[in-house]
Amino acid sequence: MFSNVVIKTISVLFLLISFYSVANQSKDNVDSKSVAETLSIKSLFQTDDYRNVSLSPDGKHIALIRNQNDVPVIIIVDAATMQAVNQISFAKKDSVGHYLWANNDRLLIFLHTKQRNEERKAYYGEIYSIDIDEAKGKFIFGVRSLVHRGKIKKNVTEADYEKHLAHPRIISTLESDPEHIIISTSQYGSEGMWVFKLNTYSGAIETLAQVDGYKTDHKTTRLWYLEDKQELWFRTILADNNVVLGRYDFSDDSWIKYNPKQASTELSIISYTQDKQKLIVSDYCGNDTISICLFDPNKQTISSLYTIEGTDVDWLYLDNENKPYALSYFDEYPKFKILDEKHYMAKALAGFLSKFPGYKLQVKWDSTYGEKAMLMLSSDVQPSLWYLFDHKKNKLNYVASSKKTLDVSKLHQQYSFKFKARDDMSIQGYITLPEKSNQKPQPAIILVHGGPHIRNYWGFDPEVQLLASNGYAVVQVNFRGSDGFGWKFKSAGFKQWGESIQYDILDGVNYLIANNYLDKDRLCIMGASFGGYSAVKSSLIEPSLFKCAIASSGVYDLDLLIDDSEEKEASILIDRVGVEVLQVSHSVIHDINKLQIPLLLAHGSKDDRTPLEQAEVLIAQLEKHNKNYQWFEFENEGHGFFNENNQYKFYQHVLQFLNEHNPVEH
Repeated sequence: MFSNVVIKTISVLFLLISFYSVANQSKDNVDSKSVAETLSIKSLFQTDDYRNVSLSPDGKHIALIRNQNDVPVIIIVDAATMQAVNQISFAKKDSVGHYLWANNDRLLIFLHTKQRNEERKAYYGEIYSIDIDEAKGKFIFGVRSLVHRGKIKKNVTEADYEKHLAHPRIISTLESDPEHIIISTSQYGSEGMWVFKLNTYSGAIETLAQVDGYKTDHKTTRLWYLEDKQELWFRTILADNNVVLGRYDFSDDSWIKYNPKQASTELSIISYTQDKQKLIVSDYCGNDTISICLFDPNKQTISSLYTIEGTDVDWLYLDNENKPYALSYFDEYPKFKILDEKHYMAKALAGFLSKFPGYKLQVKWDSTYGEKAMLMLSSDVQPSLWYLFDHKKNKLNYVASSKKTLDVSKLHQQYSFKFKARDDMSIQGYITLPEKSNQKPQPAIILVHGGPHIRNYWGFDPEVQLLASNGYAVVQVNFRGSDGFGWKFKSAGFKQWGESIQYDILDGVNYLIANNYLDKDRLCIMGASFGGYSAVKSSLIEPSLFKCAIASSGVYDLDLLIDDSEEKEASILIDRVGVEVLQVSHSVIHDINKLQIPLLLAHGSKDDRTPLEQAEVLIAQLEKHNKNYQWFEFENEGHGFFNENNQYKFYQHVLQFLNEHNPVEH
């Protein structure tokens, strides 16, 4: 894709390239001696070599997580020399989940722990703090911060212990106070939220505020601390979906509450304007799409500042003085809108976009000087790459690749397409074609996304690439109800799980058949979670369209799903799924007698989102009606498969199943 390659090796891990020369991706990212002849399941799904690459606030150091013999290790790199200066790792029980910079010299590490009889390592609320040049740090939050030599410390009170029984969220790293951060917690088994100032060296906690009087937790409530005005804000969603904002008055320990007009449940605070008179927020603010808006606390009104027709705004880029200079959004492909062409950060962004055409780009400048920026690049045929930009020197340093041994030359391009659904609604999707298409209609896998209120994006997807590398066209439809295309489009999917959403998927398939992209006689449908539901449901609506269906971690009895959910979640589900009559008519278990094709069914035994019972009630109907199916239960897996060996086994089953029921002609 790029030419004029100039590469100079300066260390084992890092390469230097000039800003005016971009290394050819096949040379940057591939060691020819280590690449397998063809793409394999393991090469696509193995743990990333590098992830979570970021700059220290002053831009002098880089931290990144490296997979080292299946152990995540934090590497600290001197940004001036590009030499590694330290590495931080933990025993097998604990592993690095992610981290944040507490200040220029100290990291906050969020440990993931594997519980007994569960494959997935999860975060249980513990924060470990360590200087970047130290070999050992300390727990500053969580039960282990209260323990010394296996016993609870003598001075720990019951109230202290209860404070640490929580999942904290960091709401500010307090750049003006390097020793402290501000966290919010929602404690186990109780309602209400607390805001604490936490010392990142000693672990000492100071209570700042409590959000009380509402049924508040991290699901309904978000908090922000705006350091430039030293203000604490919350946004909470009430039972009737009304939105309340609150600003804490530290002088009398009370909340000043606002009921902003036109506020939605999507409202998120970004910052203050430069004059400190209004809040910059993300919300609909009278538009159909998520926009950048201004909230006036005095008038309690929200007005539109920046909006993109037909697609939600993804991110607002601000400089270190809160001046907007660009925004990003994602319609069919990732895009930017420059807001201030004269701003040096905007000029640099324009340069990056010119030098890296055809890539998704994220830019994060150092927050102290605004002189260095970390770039993350990716595309449909390129997993994530990171580069360090030095504004003064006008140079880029290549830092890392997420999958350094993957042969990207064997990846398949992903293309956007649009069509009209049967009710004339405009629908967008993606198609990835196998390498040797020869302009002939292709055997295909219709890959349905989960949610359903999320969306497919253009970009590298190991599942898509695996299927395409095995000779299948892969079709992904952003059916109505998908996120990112505005409220009207999203809400059009409410209570349409078993009808219009499925019709959109089927209409997309028929559009591609009519335009000679797909072979109508060689189609299968596949998905996980809601996608698993759709794989079965679409096969019941059009019994003769597909050769086979593959469903994992799916939901098959909607009434049962709602009955098994907590009160708040059940209420949301009813709004999205519909009342009992629709729950019954849209549930696939009641129409299994119509199934005419083989079904591969997989589920994790510890799935807490769509419990194993969902698969069991479907299997009972498959047995009752004597249907052709294969069943794989993955012990100790949750919602999705996290153990690499289980991922490998699952996709082996998938490829064998497809080869049996929808083989590719070689």
